[in-house]
Amino acid sequence: MAKKKKELYLSDRQPLNLGGMIMLVLSYAILIFWAFAILWPLSQMVISAFNGKQYDYLISNSVFEFSTIHFKYLFEETLYLTWVRNTIIIAITTAVLTILIVSFTGYAYSRFRFKGRKPSLMAIMLIQTIPSFAGITAYFTMYSILNSISPVFTRQLMLIMIYVGGGIASNTFILKGYIDSISTELDDAAKIDGCSNMQVYRLIIMPIVRPMLAIIALWSFIGPFMDYLLPSVLLTSPESYTLAAGLFTLINNRETLNQPAFAAGGLLTAIPIVILFAALQKQLVSGLAKGSVKG
Repeated sequence: MAKKKKELYLSDRQPLNLGGMIMLVLSYAILIFWAFAILWPLSQMVISAFNGKQYDYLISNSVFEFSTIHFKYLFEETLYLTWVRNTIIIAITTAVLTILIVSFTGYAYSRFRFKGRKPSLMAIMLIQTIPSFAGITAYFTMYSILNSISPVFTRQLMLIMIYVGGGIASNTFILKGYIDSISTELDDAAKIDGCSNMQVYRLIIMPIVRPMLAIIALWSFIGPFMDYLLPSVLLTSPESYTLAAGLFTLINNRETLNQPAFAAGGLLTAIPIVILFAALQKQLVSGLAKGSVKG
């Protein structure tokens, strides 16, 4: 009788056997290693950015002396503020245009049946496999044609067009799948009440897909901050550089070499992204609980 009581286990989760314990230890070991692989370079970047004893090169385990000299170098000796302004303008414009276009295309592909719908969806899937950098020759040709027609058309506008065009394909497919999960009965009920397709889109669909739109906006905004290849090729003057292309001049040229300043610039680059993420956090968390389902 005592033996039976000892083997009785009232929890919903069964006790781990030897194999389960091994897998649990292995999982924790992998997670710890992964955290170390991420946090160690970040810690070195933070230390180097505030270390006044480091000059042109990043040196691990060097003497530390707190200083903001590298940030001062960024603001006074480089075009960092100009690069920040260029990047933020490109990022905001890209995010706004991407959201505006993708919200319509995703809704149209999800709710309407039209000729060429399946072939165009297949084309969208294939477009995602082609990297943006592969069309650099075509981009130069397009820029030359558009600039000859309208001299106001700049290389930065061309870069925005590339980012928006590249984001439409993948984000349309993602948003379409998200809208497909929303019951069409909501659309039918709204149309019975006299709503047009545009009103259904604005009053029913958009409040529900707000979390996905927030994610797409975040991705679109981050892209210009992280991309180096396209800006370094398309933008020819330092005054027009984005942050990635501008900061790279601090580590690829002996005349302007300053790796600690590059680390300081990398830290500051994260600030706009963190601010946007914090602003969209409410939409990501509570967006699913709002919308027409509430009524």
